[in-house]
Amino acid sequence: MRSVKSDRKPTVAILPPFRTTLAELSSDLGLLSVSGELDLYVAEDLRESFARAQGLPSLVVDLSGVSFLDSTICGVLVGEAKRRRGTGELVLVKNGSHATRVLDVAGLDRFIRIFPTLQNALDDLRAAP
Repeated sequence: MRSVKSDRKPTVAILPPFRTTLAELSSDLGLLSVSGELDLYVAEDLRESFARAQGLPSLVVDLSGVSFLDSTICGVLVGEAKRRRGTGELVLVKNGSHATRVLDVAGLDRFIRIFPTLQNALDDLRAAP
């Protein structure tokens, strides 16, 4: 048996880290910007980010920077949207991100309003009585 030596180095995929940034836009409106891969492994971190925004009745979740999103996260989003009903609202921004296509496939727009751009979401929420 002959051994073949290769000068090729193994390829390592560098995954974007999960990250959230919370901004208080007004006393009743927050913006949670999310980036990286959203899956089972970061679901609890996302829940903690929602907990940090608990004092803000309405929350815009900007998923523009998300590179992957799985069904576990869909469940987390629906749960947070239900929790906010009656006091405010959770809305999503997908901004053409390929990863957020799963939102359409899962039918999340039946439970959560989804906007194509952050500006659309903010204009709509600010216009609400």
